[in-house]
Formats: sequence, structure tokens, C-alpha cells
Amino acid sequence: MKHSKPVVAPRRWWGRNAGLRPRLVLIVGIAMLAPGVLAVLQAVSGYNSSVRYLQQNLAQAAQLAANEEENMISASREILTSLAAHPDIRTGQGIACRRALQRAIGGLDQYAGATVVNAQGVMTCSSGPMKAVINVADEPWFRDVMSGDTFVVSDLVESRWLQEWGMVTAVPLVDDMGVINGSVALIIGLDWVTRRYQTAASGETALSLLDSKGDPITSKSAQAPLLEGLPDARLIDEHLRARTQTFTARGRDDTWRLYAISPLLDGRIFVILGTPMLAAMGPLALQVAWGVLTPLLMWALAIAVVWFGIEHLVVRWITYLDRITSAYAAGRHSVRPERAVAAPAEIRNLGETFTRMADTIQSREAELRESLAQKEILVREIHHRVKNNLQLVMSLLNLHARRIRDPRAEAAFAEARSRINALATLHRRLYESENLQEVDLRWFLKDLCAELRRGGLSGTQEIELTVEAPDEVIGPDIAVPLGLLVTEAITNAYKHAFTGVDRGLIEVIMRRESAEVMVLLVRDNGRGFDTSPGGDVVPGLGRSLIDAFVRQLHGELRINAEQGTEVEVRFKAPRHLPAVPKQGEPAST
Repeated sequence: MKHSKPVVAPRRWWGRNAGLRPRLVLIVGIAMLAPGVLAVLQAVSGYNSSVRYLQQNLAQAAQLAANEEENMISASREILTSLAAHPDIRTGQGIACRRALQRAIGGLDQYAGATVVNAQGVMTCSSGPMKAVINVADEPWFRDVMSGDTFVVSDLVESRWLQEWGMVTAVPLVDDMGVINGSVALIIGLDWVTRRYQTAASGETALSLLDSKGDPITSKSAQAPLLEGLPDARLIDEHLRARTQTFTARGRDDTWRLYAISPLLDGRIFVILGTPMLAAMGPLALQVAWGVLTPLLMWALAIAVVWFGIEHLVVRWITYLDRITSAYAAGRHSVRPERAVAAPAEIRNLGETFTRMADTIQSREAELRESLAQKEILVREIHHRVKNNLQLVMSLLNLHARRIRDPRAEAAFAEARSRINALATLHRRLYESENLQEVDLRWFLKDLCAELRRGGLSGTQEIELTVEAPDEVIGPDIAVPLGLLVTEAITNAYKHAFTGVDRGLIEVIMRRESAEVMVLLVRDNGRGFDTSPGGDVVPGLGRSLIDAFVRQLHGELRINAEQGTEVEVRFKAPRHLPAVPKQGEPAST
């Protein structure tokens, strides 16, 4: 028995045809999605908190630097206040005044010089020699002092006395009557400030003082190195105006930094501190990346464990049992799932169930085969006995026919023998065939025609009978009416077509018109007849039998008698390939 391979729907990663592994992976992925998202949100929240903490630390560092500047300037104020009360300074001139100034700034590198200015803005005393009379009446810091400010810090200015850049801190000189008679000033050298911030700004860290306009307070010799780490002056001015404490910008050296600005002296001077983003944010970025990657890695690990675990514990065993059941479907019931003993208990129990099922099917199939073989033997015996009985009937008809002298009665006996012989030929073919449900069409028609020729229907005439048929098999339900139909058509041809002639030809042709339809053609080269209602032939028993057999075949009959007689029958007969070896070819007709 042939078994067709079942059509299996292609496996997909989604939908109804999704396999076990994709579904479990999807379930695990969904189950771990919420913890993963929560971990990512926590990592992002931690990153934002760390960034705020970093900005606060940077602002505090800038404030500390500003405090140091405040302390230095406060120290300058204390020195100036002390000098303003000194009698030698109040005189505003002479060697004693110069020595007092020199002692005040002695050992303090931040001060480039000290000077006393009278009410007209003329420097009357200084810590160092003066080559000419210097007047600072037009300087903003001097005007502020003379207008009553108790302590003044200037922007970055160029000292006319020292010929260098620096910041001036000054206090007024007030006499006993409370009148401002001038000022005492300290000059903080820009070179010292530059060296201090160059030392503090280690590596790529930017640290600098800004004046009230946002310009860096630095000397021309050190301007380039300090300015490289600062952002554009326009950007600094925007943040100073907006009073932004921290911001991110690209320095002039193309390095992104996080900057913090802290004011001092009521916003007249600012400290800017910048640290590289990579150094500041790199550890935070790694922390966030780790916080994001950790749940992803855990998710991937869980999926991998599920994937390989299901593959090892379930899928490979299901695939193995699928091959076993495919073998059963192909009829190989002797195959047993022996490898299933190493499978998990549930799969092992399923394999044992398959084994019991295969044993039951195999036993049942053996019983059915034995029963079928017995039935085939009985059917063959029935066909054999039917054939023998039909042969006995033919013998009896032959005995009676020999005693009949009436030609018409003798012809009737011959026709009856032909019909019985057709049935006997069919039964002989059936019990000689290996398959009781199939008859070889070609050899069946050749045997039938050979028997008809030997039946003596031609009398003394030489009538040639030929057969042409395809190499196909048909079932008994078609073979019985077809054999009887051919017998009747040939008998009619022998009886009516060759009256008054000695020779003739009868052709039996079977051909396949399509996969579902066959055509039978029985024709002779005899005299033919008129098929019209008023013709010369009245339908008799043979024609009635032909019509009956055509109806059994559910076919269509067409008779053409213009040149000889041609009987054409078109009927349904699905194509069947021969399933049995060919029988020996009968004697030539």
C-alpha cells in the first residue's frame, strides 16, 4: 500500500504556525521586558542624578576657586587698610613712605607694586622707583575711590608705572576731618595670576579669571594656552548675562567641556572652571551603559538558556518522535523509538505509547492482511467456478445447437454463446490477475475477440477482426458492460454487415480522449444500413442490448452507417496505471 506524505505547514516565527521555541522565547522576552525597562529607567535616572551631582561639584569647585580669590583680595584690603592708617603713608612721600610700602608687600609674589596717590591723581610714593610723574586721575578705579568707595577692585588694566598688566585694589586716604586726600593702591600682577591658573589648570582642565565683560584676565605671553580651554567669548558673555551657573560647550581646542562660572566681588570678576566631558562624563556613561546592557545581557542569557534548554529537552525529542510517526505513516511499523529511553520522563512515556500503538497497528494489520488473503482466495475461487459454470452452459448450448436444423435458431444459439463467452473471458481474466479489482484492457479485448472468432460467427466467410487498445487497466464495473457491448457490436457486424460477400474487416479501437474519458470504436467495411426513421433496419435485440450497456457505462452512443457501420461510444473512465504484470499474450487473431 502506498502512503502519501502528509503536507506540513511551514514553520514560522509568529502566527499559528510558530514553533515551540519561538513561542517560549516570546513569553520569556515579555516576562523580562518590565524588569529590563525598569533597570534602564533606573540607569537613566541614576545618570541624570550623577550629572546634577557633577554639576554641583563643579560649581562648588569654581566657588572654592572664587573664594581663594576673595581671600586674596580680602587680604589685599587688610593690607591696604593697615597702610592707609600708617603715619608714613599718610604723609604720602619720602623714604619712610617707600619703605613702608616695601615692607607691606615684601615676600608676597602676587603684588607687583604698591603706590600712594594724592587727591589730584598723582603718584607721590611707590614701592619702586618712578622715572616720571604719573597721573591716574582718569582711571575708573581712582574716580571710584575719590567718590567715596571704601574698597575698589579694578578690571584688568595696564599700569602706567610698571608698564605691565594687572588688577588694582585701592582704599581711600582719609584725614582726621574725614576728607579724602588720595588713595593707597596695590597692583596684583597679571603674570602671577596667569602662572597660578596655569598651575591649577592641570591636564585639559580649564581655569581662568574673567573680568566683568567676560574677557579672560591673562597676560599676552600666556594668553594662548589659557584661552585654548575656554569657549568662545560670545558664548561666555551670553551665559554671564543669563547668570548660568553651569553649561556645556566646545572649547577653542575642540574639546567638549562642562563649565561652571562663579562670581566674586559682586560680579565684577568671575572664575570659570571647565573639565573635559570625557573625563567627567565617561565614568557616568559607562555606568549608564552597564545599567542598560546588564538587563539586555540577562535577557539574552535567559533567551539563550530557554532556546538551548528547549532544544535539548523537548524539541529534539519531538523531532525524533516526528520521524518515528512519519515512518509509521509510511507503513514501517517495525520502527521503535529506542533512543527515547534517554529523554525526559514525559517524552519517554510518549515514546512508550507510540511503541504500544505501533504494536497494536502491526498486529491489526497482520490480521487484516490474513483476512484479505483469505477473501482474495475465496473471490478467485468464485470467479473460477463462475467461469467453469459458464463454460458448462456453453457446452450445453453447443450440444443443443448441433441438433437444430433451423438457421435462425442456430444463429440465436451462437449469439447466446458469444454473450456467455464474454462473461467467461472476464471472469478468467479476473481470477488470473494478481489484483482482483483491475483488468488489463488490451489483453482483455484481444482475448474476447479471439474467443468470438473461434465461436464460429463468421461461418465460411473470411472476416478479419483486429484490436487496438492502450496499455491501461480498468475495473470490473467497466469491464463487464464494456465486454458485453463489444460482443454485441461485433455480433451485429458478423450478422448484418457482410451479407452476400466472402471477405470483410471488423476493427475494435479503444483510445483515451482525456484523463477522464475513453472512446470505443467498433467499425466494419460492410454494406451499412439506413439509420433514418424510415430506414431498412428495424432495431432488434442486439441494438437494445447495446443501448442498455451504453447506459450502464454512462456513455454516449453514436452510429454512422454511411460507409460500413461505425459504432462509437464515449464514456467516463479515469486513468489507472497498470498495477500488475502483464499476462501472457493470447494467440494472434
